[in-house]
Amino acid sequence: MMEEITWVNGSDLSAGPWRATYLLKPDLEVLARSMADYGWLQPILVQRGTNRIIDGHLRWEIAGSSKSVKKVVGSEVPVIYQDCSDLDAAFMHVRMNRAKGVSLPKQVSRTVRDIIISKKLDQQTVKKKLAMTNDELEVMVDGTLLRHRNIKDHKYSQAWVPVEAPASEDVSLSIERPPNLDR
Repeated sequence: MMEEITWVNGSDLSAGPWRATYLLKPDLEVLARSMADYGWLQPILVQRGTNRIIDGHLRWEIAGSSKSVKKVVGSEVPVIYQDCSDLDAAFMHVRMNRAKGVSLPKQVSRTVRDIIISKKLDQQTVKKKLAMTNDELEVMVDGTLLRHRNIKDHKYSQAWVPVEAPASEDVSLSIERPPNLDR
C-alpha cells in the first residue's frame, strides 16, 4: 500500500545503521547530475518514528551536499514513511537494493549511440552526463566491442569484458586473464 508523500527538512533525516550500499564515484556523479537536471523523481523511504532512511540514502546525501543539486531541490525532501522494526527496515533495505539490478552494457551502448545519432546530445555532453571516460564513451559509441552475454544464464561476475568483435559468432575468442590467481 502506497503511503502519502510528505515533504520534510532533509536535516531531520539520518542514515540507517543497516546501510549496505555504495556507489563508485563516477556513478555518484551521474546521480548528482541527474538530480541537478531533474530534481526529485522519487521519494525517500524512511522508518517512521526514527526518521532513519531505508532507501534513498545517496539521493538524500547528494541533496544535502551538492551545491548544484541544492539549488534545484532546496532543503525539503519527499518522504514516504514506513511503519517497521529495525530488522524489517534493514531487510527491506537489502532486498530493495539487491532488486535494482545492473545496467546492461549492450543496452547502454545502444542508447548512447541512439542519443548521439539523433543529435539530441553531442558526445561530450553524453560523456559528462554519464561521467564516462573517453575510453568508456568510445566503447559505448562503437558498440561492436561489447560481446553480448545471456544474462539469465550468467553465473559469474556481472562485469562485462570489451573484446574485438569477431567476424561471426562462431569464432572462439581468447580473453586475456589478469596474472593474479584471485581475479
